[in-house]
Order: sequence, then structure tokens, then C-alpha cells
Amino acid sequence: MAHPYLGAPEKTPDIIAAYEHQVSELESLIKGMSGDQLRARPVPGKWSTLELLCHLSDSEQVMAERIKRAAAMDKALVIAYDEDRYVTELAYTHREPAEELHLIRATRAQTTRILKHLRPEQWDRTAVHSERGLFTTKELVQYAVGHLMHHLPFLKEKRRAMGLACD
Repeated sequence: MAHPYLGAPEKTPDIIAAYEHQVSELESLIKGMSGDQLRARPVPGKWSTLELLCHLSDSEQVMAERIKRAAAMDKALVIAYDEDRYVTELAYTHREPAEELHLIRATRAQTTRILKHLRPEQWDRTAVHSERGLFTTKELVQYAVGHLMHHLPFLKEKRRAMGLACD
């Protein structure tokens, strides 16, 4: 199954580079924001910046685990989760932005080291998503890259709505 996010690179070295370097753009969009700004909802009906950051942190951990399972096992089962339930049930409004960013950075760093040492056949191994079917390891990494790419404009939108610069 192809990844749903457009714009993720196709070649393995480019995928790894994007996966490794995306965190710096995320960091630049969070940098300098006060606690009140992080918790504000400047765009009606949308998550706060903190909630979005927590979503990214939880998603990174889930996706890294999926990538590892796919690379290490044949037809590993990966389970879907309800991101909206995570927001309400996992205390997103009470979590620490620096800790969430640290988790994203650490997860991406560890997974990048793993990706750089995968054999070609590991990139083609598949995992079975409980709702979406088969994904190769490569597609899972592309999905992770695309997922962060998908959310960066929302962070920029929130910054603009608060009158903050978007480098």
C-alpha cells in the first residue's frame, strides 16, 4: 500500500536524509514560544501547538516501533490507534514541550542509525497494518517523513495566527 502523504522522497538515501533532518524544522517552529503560546488555540477547532507536538511525539514512537518490526520480522502485525483518543486520554495539555521534543529527537536519532544499517531486503519486508493492510519498511519510513511534512504547515498556521514569525 502506498503512503498517503505526498512529497516524501522515493530513493532510500533521500528518505533517510529527510527522516534524519526534519526534526530541525520542527524545532525551529517551536523555538521561543511561551507556555501560553504553546497551549493557545489560535486557530478555532484545531489542536494547540502543544497538543500537535504531543501528537507528533506519540506518532514518532509508534511509527519507529512499526519500522523496527517491519525491518526485523516478516509480516509483523502493527496496530492502529485513535489519535483523537490519545489527545483526550493521555493528558496532552499537561505534558512538557521540551520533553516531547526530546522524545522526537531521540526517537528519530535512534531510528536513523537503524535505517542506515538495514540491508536492501529489509527495506522490502512487509508489516500488516490492522486497518490499512501491507506496508513495506520503506513505505513506513516514507509515511513517517510524510506525516511530519503534513503537520509542519499547521504549526506555521498557528504561529502566524499569533503574529509570530515563521522563519
